[in-house]
Parts: sequence; C-alpha cells; structure tokens
Amino acid sequence: MRVPQPYFSLEAELHDAFWEAEDDGSEVRLMAEFLRKHPGPALEIGSGSGRLMFPLRQMGFDIEGLELSPDMRALGVRRAQRLGVAPTVHAGDMSGWQAGRRYAALLAPAFTLQLAADPGAVLHHWHGWLENRGGLYLTVFMPYAELLGDLPENTWYPDHEAKLADGRVGVLETRHRLDRKKQLLHREHRYSLSGEPPVTHESRQTIRWIEHGEMIALLEDSGFRLDRFFVDFDPRREVEDPDREDFDGILTYQATRAASIS
Repeated sequence: MRVPQPYFSLEAELHDAFWEAEDDGSEVRLMAEFLRKHPGPALEIGSGSGRLMFPLRQMGFDIEGLELSPDMRALGVRRAQRLGVAPTVHAGDMSGWQAGRRYAALLAPAFTLQLAADPGAVLHHWHGWLENRGGLYLTVFMPYAELLGDLPENTWYPDHEAKLADGRVGVLETRHRLDRKKQLLHREHRYSLSGEPPVTHESRQTIRWIEHGEMIALLEDSGFRLDRFFVDFDPRREVEDPDREDFDGILTYQATRAASIS
C-alpha cells in the first residue's frame, strides 16, 4: 500500500496559517463534543503541528497524535513549548502504523483520509485501533469547484493567502488536473513567503474524492456503524442526500466500531 503524502518545508510551515485564516475553530468544537460522547484515550490521525489536537489537550482530553511528516512534528514541538503542553505524537503513516493500545475514539479531521491510496483498506486498519463501540470522527470534502469547472484544469490560480504574526505574507498558487474515472484530483502547489530573502517551495498532492454513498459503504464494509452525518461543520445540517443540497462540499461522518471483521 502506498504511504500517504507528508507535508514538507514551506508547505508544512504555512499549512496552519491558511487553515486558521478561514476557520473559526469550528472543527475543534465538534471534535470536543464527539470526545465527550466517547470518553477515554483518543488519537488524532494526521495531527500535524497540533493545530486541533493541542486545544483539545488544553480542554483536558486524553488525546495522542499520529503524524507522518517530520517537518510537521518539528513545528508541533515548538507549538507545544509555546502553549506549555506535553503531547504524545507518534511518527508513522495512517495505513501501516501499529497502535500499542486500543482507543476510545479516533479523529480524522481535515480530509486526512483522502490522502490514502486505498481508503477502504485504511478504514479497515483503523478498525483494529478502536475499543469495541469506540467512535470514529471523519471529515472529507468534495472538490466541487474543480469538478464543475469553476476552477479550470491546468491553469495556475491563487488558492490561499495569509499574514503571519511576524508580518510576512504567505501565498499559495495551485493548478490541477482531474482523473474522473479513478476519482483523483492531482494538484501542483507553489508556495511563497515574503521576506529577505523570500522563500519558495513546490509540491504535488493527490486527493481522492469519495461520494457520499460510497463513503457509507466503505464505513459499513470496514466494520463501522454510521451514527451521524452533517455538512459544512454544522451539526444542524443533517441531510439525507447531500447531492440535493447547496453546500460547500464539507462532509462530516461520526461512526461507531461494530463487531470484529475479517
């Protein structure tokens, strides 16, 4: 199985700045609510530099992290020192890491699962990390802007911009191509950070989009029972068929580990 794609260099450094420029902490609040329903040790998969995990630790939750990128883990060490927290962050990839314990809850926010080459196999692997009736929190997105042509293929466009605390400005430009048959979105990224001298970094990323019905089937086949589903980080928007809804393409699934599977 292909190892998921890590974040390096400027891609790691600017990751949180871009997220924080657009997010008011809604996913932290949703994850905290979920953890209250599944008390006990928890694991955030793809914990990055602790953007979501560390606030949860500060709230008193027993949560560890799993992160593949050494650059993101290094950023997390510095963030933890600033915040005065002492987290446990495991180095490993979500498709092959072997947990040394069972968890009451798994958190896979920020579209982490979509970096996997085989989401079904990864979900099956995660099933073994959970206690019986343990909970899985999972967020994915549908790239509607790309699929509907609002963002044309093979054309560079401004994607994100954020001002850092030290006054420097980070910019991300992206271009993409679609493989509709395989449901793959191939992205090229150009990162730049102002300053003397300015810093640049280029990377590639492949994201797999997962239709709603397909996701439900993947969860069931991997030994999970779907408990709740809503869109755009809004628990009030529990819908039956997202294809009939006008929304931003963000889908959150909350599921419970069912019986053991083969």
